[in-house]
Amino acid sequence: MDPNPPELVENKVIVEIDTQPIKRRRKKKSMVWDHFTTETTTSGTTKAFCNHCNKSYAYMSGGKASGTSHLKRHIELGICDKCPKTNLLVPNNKKQRRDQDGCSREMAKMIIMHDYPLHMVEHPGFASFVKALRPQYSVSSFDAVRGDCVEMFMSEKQKLSELIGDIPGGVNLTVDLWLSTQSVGYAFVTGHFVDKDWRLTHRLLNVSVVACPDSDSALNQPVARCLSEWKLEGRVSSLTLSQSSVSKACVDNLRGFLSFRNQHVLNGQLLMGECYARVLSSMAQEALAADEEIREAVKKVRDSVKCVTTNEACGDKFEEVKRLFQPSSSAPYRDLLIDSQGRWDTSYEMLLAGYEHRQLFSCLETCCPGYKISISPEEWRKIESLCLCLKVLYEAGEVLTRPNHLKTANCFYKEMTKLQLELSHHTAVGEEGLGNLVNSLREKFDLYWRGCYLVAAVAAVMDPRYKMQHVKETFTESYGEEDAEEWIKTVGDAVHDLYHSYSDHNLIDSYVDDGFTETEVVVVAQEPHFHQDNGKEQLGGETSPQSEQTTESCCQHETQPKVEKQNVSEEYQDHTSFMDDVLLEEGSTLVTVGDSFSDFEITDIPEMKPELDQYLDDGLVSKSEEDFDVLGWWRVNSTNYPTLSKMAADLLSVPFSTVSAESVFDTEVKQMDSYRTSLPRGTLEALLCTKDWLKNQTL
Repeated sequence: MDPNPPELVENKVIVEIDTQPIKRRRKKKSMVWDHFTTETTTSGTTKAFCNHCNKSYAYMSGGKASGTSHLKRHIELGICDKCPKTNLLVPNNKKQRRDQDGCSREMAKMIIMHDYPLHMVEHPGFASFVKALRPQYSVSSFDAVRGDCVEMFMSEKQKLSELIGDIPGGVNLTVDLWLSTQSVGYAFVTGHFVDKDWRLTHRLLNVSVVACPDSDSALNQPVARCLSEWKLEGRVSSLTLSQSSVSKACVDNLRGFLSFRNQHVLNGQLLMGECYARVLSSMAQEALAADEEIREAVKKVRDSVKCVTTNEACGDKFEEVKRLFQPSSSAPYRDLLIDSQGRWDTSYEMLLAGYEHRQLFSCLETCCPGYKISISPEEWRKIESLCLCLKVLYEAGEVLTRPNHLKTANCFYKEMTKLQLELSHHTAVGEEGLGNLVNSLREKFDLYWRGCYLVAAVAAVMDPRYKMQHVKETFTESYGEEDAEEWIKTVGDAVHDLYHSYSDHNLIDSYVDDGFTETEVVVVAQEPHFHQDNGKEQLGGETSPQSEQTTESCCQHETQPKVEKQNVSEEYQDHTSFMDDVLLEEGSTLVTVGDSFSDFEITDIPEMKPELDQYLDDGLVSKSEEDFDVLGWWRVNSTNYPTLSKMAADLLSVPFSTVSAESVFDTEVKQMDSYRTSLPRGTLEALLCTKDWLKNQTL
């Protein structure tokens, strides 16, 4: 019998042909594991790590869902830029689609980050450029790239929402109103907070169209929308906006609106201060245009700089004179630059450099026929005095341009009190020819200071290096020992009132955590926190109608605890009856109201020092200015001071400026350009918010 019958040989050949794809797959699989190594993480999941660039990918083995396609793409598409020998294979249609999607996402990110118009994808020049780079890539249409941008916005909005949900404290809001060539405005609402890692953070939350920016309720809708979309009702600690772009009536209207929507925060009294950057800008512009003589002197310096920097003959002669006047050992002159009319810091720098070159300009009058500007010694003295005033404002503004972690509210108290003292000093010595101007600047800043000093001072108390000591020193230096006592007492009372407010909220939260709803918790109403008797300042500088009514009501019943009961179920009757009996806390002493504790001696309760008193009585932290992280200190000590740490998180993240660091020295209200105003409002918000999140590394 033939040992190898034909049909078996034929079957053998068929089997050999079928095994070839298996061998090729094994070869590819071997190539993958030459490139990757699997490791099991501490959480029990398995990941594949590239041996060259250490990039990790999720990997599952031993099931139908296992596979190495995503690992092959890392090799075949050249994603690994550190691999010495990458095998680039011709991608199949599925890989091409993935590549196309990846390029589309990167294009959307590029457009968002650099404010490129969405229509650029339809420009023939751009399409030709992309075709030359990658012929197989199909450029997205306008609608497609807009969809990619909105999709990126929605994805990152969800991540930001989760980030805000995990923060230890509340959120402080700023509202900056931009104008446009149309009759509508744009409200930029930004949230400032301390994140779960105790880092100072700010994110643009909404950009809303304001139909009537001049109306008294212009900002109500944008703020209400922000509270609703980001679930911030009851979580807003403060709100800062610029009164330079809205009316006082609008501010008052918004204060009342917020007090109603956000009653539990600071008893409805919110910081409604002006933007610090806008105040400094207004003061600088007033200084630069104080009177006709100053305006004329500034114009002569500006024209002199223009002549030297734009006229070649004058510029050459000026450099020749400079070499004669400047010894080799002296510090070099500042560069002469023409100022920008939209930024007052450039005007200050121009005047400062011009004053340094005053002797050279005087010589240029006699040796350069093309230079026909004459600046008298008296005008130079005015320029010198003006530069001294602007220097104080410039240094104050520089604080707002610092990195984010150096802009906690305690730093602003120090800088603001420094500015106040320097303005007072210039008023006392009387700058030559500028006495009235300095007085006017000091009065303008004092008006702003009275509206925000309380919040700034309470934030300064949250700095463990100073506590109340720094507040006492600065008020004593500013107002003298006798007058300072009242200011210091106001700050001390505010700190204690705010602490008790946070303690009350922590008590409610503890019952809610135990399974009760807020309506099932019996709350004893106390006098409104931050209310100062005899007409003293409140936290927000002004009293809202709601807070006045609350104050009047509480004063009428200050000896009787106000009890609110709503929808208390029978299953909690015993618990609430207990709470009826024991619900007055005065300092560290628990006072009973009913008979439940009739057999219990109050003196048996050991007196415990309140958390705030413990903090204030503890010694000051000895740290230098450069290396101290106040938020890091509160993160470490949050277990020792659980209530105070929440209070510190809210107060230290209070923003005093509504504008970005690059706009601190602007002299004009921001304008929305015509391209952006032509976009649908949803697309505009997606582009602007996602750009902010990209810049702040949320992606």
